[in-house]
Amino acid sequence: MSTVSGPTYGLNDYVNDVGAVLDRKPAMPVIVREVSKLTKTLCADDRWLDERHRLGNADHYTRHLLHKDPKNRFVVLSLVWMPGQGTPIHDHACWGAMGLIENSLEEVCYDRLDDGSRPGFAELKETRGTDVGRGSVAYLLPPYEEIHRIGNTTGKPTVSLHIYGRDLDEINVFDQATGKVSPMRIKYYSTDCGEHPFVI
Repeated sequence: MSTVSGPTYGLNDYVNDVGAVLDRKPAMPVIVREVSKLTKTLCADDRWLDERHRLGNADHYTRHLLHKDPKNRFVVLSLVWMPGQGTPIHDHACWGAMGLIENSLEEVCYDRLDDGSRPGFAELKETRGTDVGRGSVAYLLPPYEEIHRIGNTTGKPTVSLHIYGRDLDEINVFDQATGKVSPMRIKYYSTDCGEHPFVI
């Protein structure tokens, strides 16, 4: 009789290891580098992710809250993207990493060209577009590498893992054509409901 073993590295291991990195209070580039490596390890074997956290919605991409650090240093989510679903251009004001568990996402990154002195305005330039495939990791490193948009340009559902260096409650959304910057309040939901439209 054969048995199916679980993954050798799971969500609890990941959360503990990220916490250990942050306990050392390293510089932000070190956090991003080390958390990106841990994210790549976690996404290499996805048997730890429950089926309920792979469920999408035809109307909007779906956010499942997997873990919130009790010290409020980071949160971990799985996001499910049906074909054609994506985000507006946005920022996070924190470090972060995204690992692909299933299929791929297109990430388009932007540089801010103005000095930020005009409230509600930003001049953006698109710098690169990348297809982030299964097992790959992309990162956020403020203040220069954190403005982007993400979307599923394939014909199949995509599942991604996201970790952010704060409990996001507000982000900025950018209109590249007009330069308008608009704050957007965002919420977290329990892992049972775990979804909300137009939330980053």
